[in-house]
Amino acid sequence: MAHRFHPDWIVPSSVHHYLPDNHRLAGCLLGQRLRAVTRLLDVPVEDEPRLGYGPALLTGHDGEQWLIDTEESKANVLFISDVTKTLANSRRYSGMTIQVPIAEPIPSHPLRSLVTEAVAAVEVISRDPEEGVPDSFAMCGVRLTTPGGTQICVGTHLTDLMISEVAFRTPAEVGPGLCYAPL
Repeated sequence: MAHRFHPDWIVPSSVHHYLPDNHRLAGCLLGQRLRAVTRLLDVPVEDEPRLGYGPALLTGHDGEQWLIDTEESKANVLFISDVTKTLANSRRYSGMTIQVPIAEPIPSHPLRSLVTEAVAAVEVISRDPEEGVPDSFAMCGVRLTTPGGTQICVGTHLTDLMISEVAFRTPAEVGPGLCYAPL
């Protein structure tokens, strides 16, 4: 017996359709001056917050927020804009009630420019995909540049150690083999 096609049977070729949204949301950072950059945690940790595990929350001066997390199956970052709803309704984030500053306006802080200057340029960071895994490392991070020329790389798998994290690194702290493309 022949089977009739039904539109509900469509199985997408990939469940990873977040990359266009990632590009759009990362592009929203252009021109933004951030009020806060924090790490969301469920337990206190001693590690340096800018290099630790766990999602990061960026808050603009106008109150707009972006949650950045890892999408581990493809080694990319994931930008989430509906932060309040996501934090309230997701089991993944439900216990993350501790917020630790990642960037502070202290003169010696390596990420100071993120909370003292606007974002003048946003670039997508990628690296060669893993064999047989399309879209892997397609957007493993973003590089933010301020008008003063300071650059901060935000992402996962940005070093040769290939660690699944949302890290905030200076250009000197990232590994070779990364590619940068303006949004």
